[in-house]
Amino acid sequence: MNNLSSEIVNVNQYIINHKDEFNKEIGCLIKQVRKRKDISIDTMSARTLMVPSYISKLENGMNGISLNKFVVVCNALEIRSQQILDEFLYSSKIQDDLLYEELQKGKNLSKNIINFLKIN
Repeated sequence: MNNLSSEIVNVNQYIINHKDEFNKEIGCLIKQVRKRKDISIDTMSARTLMVPSYISKLENGMNGISLNKFVVVCNALEIRSQQILDEFLYSSKIQDDLLYEELQKGKNLSKNIINFLKIN
């Protein structure tokens, strides 16, 4: 396995092993977008066909989210799913020897991934 493949596997393994942190960060991003767009929990509930308590738990990282619910939430927020996913996707620049451009946007998990890779 080449160095790039190895680094991608390391990032993916880290995310899998830290799913609770990942859920919290996804939820936090969803909440930030909802609040920035001034969408109430009740409106979000009506748009997603999900109960308000589920949305609250999702935003607080207490629930994970399936792919289909993630798409429904993004539709309710009127955003492209890529806007949230970009915060977590592996990215590299060959000339800069594996930089994590999207992972370095101030997210705790992202910083932890970078630190994890420096150690290993």
